[in-house]
Amino acid sequence: MSDNDYWENAYESEEYKHWEFSYPSPELVALATANVPRRNARVLDVGSGGGTDAVFMAQCGFRVTGVDISAAALKIAEKRAEKAHVEVDWLRGNVLELPIGDEAIDFIIDRGLFHLIEDHDRPRYASEFFRVLKNRGQALIRGASGESLHDQFNPITEEAIDRYFSNSKFKRGPVLPIPLFSVEGSMDARIVMLQKIGHS
Repeated sequence: MSDNDYWENAYESEEYKHWEFSYPSPELVALATANVPRRNARVLDVGSGGGTDAVFMAQCGFRVTGVDISAAALKIAEKRAEKAHVEVDWLRGNVLELPIGDEAIDFIIDRGLFHLIEDHDRPRYASEFFRVLKNRGQALIRGASGESLHDQFNPITEEAIDRYFSNSKFKRGPVLPIPLFSVEGSMDARIVMLQKIGHS
Protein backbone atom coordinates (compact mmCIF):
# COMPACT_ATOMS: atom_id res chain seq x y z
CA MET A 1 0.00 0.00 0.00
CA SER A 2 1.37 3.43 -0.92
CA ASP A 3 1.59 6.30 1.58
CA ASN A 4 -1.25 8.02 -0.26
CA ASP A 5 -3.49 4.96 0.04
CA TYR A 6 -2.63 4.44 3.70
CA TRP A 7 -3.61 7.98 4.70
CA GLU A 8 -6.70 7.96 2.50
CA ASN A 9 -7.85 4.74 4.16
CA ALA A 10 -7.01 6.04 7.62
CA TYR A 11 -9.27 9.07 7.20
CA GLU A 12 -12.04 7.28 5.34
CA SER A 13 -12.20 4.47 7.93
CA GLU A 14 -11.95 6.90 10.88
CA GLU A 15 -8.75 5.21 12.06
CA TYR A 16 -7.40 8.78 12.30
CA LYS A 17 -9.40 9.21 15.50
CA HIS A 18 -6.57 7.42 17.32
CA TRP A 19 -4.40 10.51 16.90
CA GLU A 20 -7.23 13.05 16.70
CA PHE A 21 -7.26 15.90 19.18
CA SER A 22 -10.35 17.76 20.34
CA TYR A 23 -8.80 21.12 21.16
CA PRO A 24 -6.11 23.25 19.56
CA SER A 25 -2.59 22.33 20.60
CA PRO A 26 -1.81 24.11 23.92
CA GLU A 27 1.54 25.33 22.62
CA LEU A 28 -0.19 27.07 19.69
CA VAL A 29 -2.66 28.68 22.07
CA ALA A 30 0.28 29.97 24.13
CA LEU A 31 2.02 31.36 21.06
CA ALA A 32 -1.13 33.11 19.84
CA THR A 33 -1.58 34.62 23.30
CA ALA A 34 1.97 35.99 23.04
CA ASN A 35 1.25 37.43 19.57
CA VAL A 36 3.49 34.92 17.81
CA PRO A 37 3.40 34.86 14.87
CA ARG A 38 2.65 38.50 14.09
CA ARG A 39 -0.91 39.46 13.22
CA ASN A 40 -1.97 38.87 9.61
CA ALA A 41 0.93 36.45 9.14
CA ARG A 42 0.54 33.75 6.53
CA VAL A 43 0.60 30.40 8.33
CA LEU A 44 1.15 27.00 6.72
CA ASP A 45 0.03 23.83 8.52
CA VAL A 46 1.86 20.86 6.97
CA GLY A 47 0.18 17.50 7.41
CA SER A 48 -2.90 19.40 8.54
CA GLY A 49 -5.04 16.25 8.89
CA GLY A 50 -8.49 17.00 10.26
CA GLY A 51 -7.63 20.67 10.50
CA THR A 52 -8.01 21.43 14.22
CA ASP A 53 -4.83 23.53 14.51
CA ALA A 54 -5.30 25.24 11.14
CA VAL A 55 -8.86 26.23 12.03
CA PHE A 56 -7.70 27.59 15.38
CA MET A 57 -5.02 29.71 13.72
CA ALA A 58 -7.61 31.07 11.29
CA GLN A 59 -9.86 31.93 14.25
CA CYS A 60 -6.93 33.94 15.64
CA GLY A 61 -6.90 36.07 12.49
CA PHE A 62 -4.02 34.49 10.61
CA ARG A 63 -4.14 33.73 6.89
CA VAL A 64 -3.89 29.96 6.93
CA THR A 65 -3.10 27.29 4.37
CA GLY A 66 -3.45 23.63 5.29
CA VAL A 67 -1.66 20.99 3.21
CA ASP A 68 -2.32 17.28 3.52
CA ILE A 69 -1.71 14.26 1.31
CA SER A 70 -5.21 12.89 2.01
CA ALA A 71 -8.29 14.19 0.21
CA ALA A 72 -10.45 12.53 2.89
CA ALA A 73 -8.59 14.45 5.63
CA LEU A 74 -9.13 17.71 3.77
CA LYS A 75 -12.88 17.05 3.56
CA ILE A 76 -13.01 16.68 7.35
CA ALA A 77 -10.96 19.84 7.72
CA GLU A 78 -13.20 21.79 5.33
CA LYS A 79 -16.27 20.88 7.38
CA ARG A 80 -14.56 22.05 10.56
CA ALA A 81 -13.62 25.37 8.99
CA GLU A 82 -17.19 25.87 7.77
CA LYS A 83 -18.57 25.09 11.23
CA ALA A 84 -16.13 27.58 12.78
CA HIS A 85 -17.01 30.22 10.12
CA VAL A 86 -13.40 30.71 9.07
CA GLU A 87 -11.59 30.51 5.77
CA VAL A 88 -8.61 28.21 5.31
CA ASP A 89 -6.95 27.50 1.98
CA TRP A 90 -6.91 23.70 1.92
CA LEU A 91 -4.49 22.15 -0.57
CA ARG A 92 -3.76 18.52 -1.33
CA GLY A 93 -0.05 17.94 -1.53
CA ASN A 94 3.11 16.36 -0.19
CA VAL A 95 5.43 18.14 2.25
CA LEU A 96 8.34 17.03 0.07
CA GLU A 97 6.92 19.04 -2.84
CA LEU A 98 4.76 21.72 -1.31
CA PRO A 99 2.19 23.42 -3.58
CA ILE A 100 3.35 26.80 -2.24
CA GLY A 101 5.35 29.57 -3.89
CA ASP A 102 8.86 30.57 -2.86
CA GLU A 103 9.20 32.75 0.25
CA ALA A 104 5.42 32.98 0.68
CA ILE A 105 5.03 31.83 4.28
CA ASP A 106 5.68 33.59 7.59
CA PHE A 107 5.12 30.66 9.94
CA ILE A 108 4.95 26.87 9.50
CA ILE A 109 3.36 24.51 11.99
CA ASP A 110 4.03 20.78 12.02
CA ARG A 111 2.27 18.59 14.55
CA GLY A 112 3.42 15.01 14.09
CA LEU A 113 4.62 15.06 10.48
CA PHE A 114 8.42 15.30 10.78
CA HIS A 115 8.42 12.17 12.94
CA LEU A 116 6.85 10.28 10.01
CA ILE A 117 9.56 11.36 7.55
CA GLU A 118 12.28 8.79 6.88
CA ASP A 119 15.92 9.89 7.03
CA HIS A 120 16.35 9.76 3.24
CA ASP A 121 13.48 12.26 2.80
CA ARG A 122 14.35 14.61 5.65
CA PRO A 123 16.78 16.74 3.58
CA ARG A 124 13.95 17.40 1.10
CA TYR A 125 11.55 18.25 3.94
CA ALA A 126 14.03 20.81 5.32
CA SER A 127 14.75 22.27 1.87
CA GLU A 128 11.04 22.78 1.23
CA PHE A 129 10.71 24.64 4.53
CA PHE A 130 13.64 26.84 3.53
CA ARG A 131 12.13 27.47 0.10
CA VAL A 132 8.63 28.48 1.17
CA LEU A 133 9.54 30.50 4.28
CA LYS A 134 10.20 34.20 4.04
CA ASN A 135 13.51 35.46 5.38
CA ARG A 136 13.23 35.39 9.20
CA GLY A 137 10.14 33.20 8.89
CA GLN A 138 9.68 30.58 11.58
CA ALA A 139 8.70 26.92 11.84
CA LEU A 140 7.34 25.09 14.88
CA ILE A 141 7.95 21.33 14.79
CA ARG A 142 6.46 18.86 17.27
CA GLY A 143 6.73 15.09 17.27
CA ALA A 144 7.72 11.90 19.02
CA SER A 145 10.92 11.82 21.07
CA GLY A 146 13.49 9.08 21.19
CA GLU A 147 12.01 8.10 24.57
CA SER A 148 8.55 7.58 23.09
CA LEU A 149 7.05 4.12 23.40
CA HIS A 150 5.80 4.50 19.83
CA ASP A 151 8.76 2.98 18.00
CA GLN A 152 7.13 3.37 14.59
CA PHE A 153 8.16 7.03 14.61
CA ASN A 154 11.45 8.55 13.46
CA PRO A 155 12.12 10.67 16.55
CA ILE A 156 12.82 14.34 16.86
CA THR A 157 16.19 14.85 18.52
CA GLU A 158 18.73 17.66 18.66
CA GLU A 159 20.98 15.59 16.42
CA ALA A 160 18.24 15.15 13.80
CA ILE A 161 17.33 18.83 13.78
CA ASP A 162 20.97 19.91 13.50
CA ARG A 163 21.67 17.38 10.77
CA TYR A 164 18.82 18.37 8.46
CA PHE A 165 18.35 22.05 9.31
CA SER A 166 21.77 23.50 8.59
CA ASN A 167 22.86 26.36 10.85
CA SER A 168 23.78 28.26 7.69
CA LYS A 169 20.07 28.30 6.77
CA PHE A 170 18.21 28.06 10.07
CA LYS A 171 18.64 29.33 13.59
CA ARG A 172 17.13 26.90 16.06
CA GLY A 173 15.88 27.25 19.57
CA PRO A 174 16.17 24.52 22.20
CA VAL A 175 14.67 21.09 21.57
CA LEU A 176 12.39 20.70 24.59
CA PRO A 177 10.15 17.97 26.02
CA ILE A 178 6.41 18.33 25.56
CA PRO A 179 3.41 16.00 25.75
CA LEU A 180 1.66 15.49 22.42
CA PHE A 181 -2.03 15.01 23.22
CA SER A 182 -4.67 13.00 21.42
CA VAL A 183 -8.12 11.78 22.40
CA GLU A 184 -6.45 8.56 23.57
CA GLY A 185 -3.97 10.26 25.89
CA SER A 186 -0.50 11.68 25.30
CA MET A 187 2.96 10.61 24.27
CA ASP A 188 6.41 11.88 25.09
CA ALA A 189 7.39 14.35 22.38
CA ARG A 190 9.77 17.17 21.53
CA ILE A 191 9.18 20.70 20.30
CA VAL A 192 11.55 23.06 18.51
CA MET A 193 11.27 26.48 16.89
CA LEU A 194 13.36 27.24 13.82
CA GLN A 195 13.95 30.55 12.08
CA LYS A 196 15.09 30.88 8.51
CA ILE A 197 18.16 33.01 7.99
CA GLY A 198 18.96 34.21 4.49
CA HIS A 199 17.05 33.96 1.23
CA SER A 200 16.23 30.91 -0.90
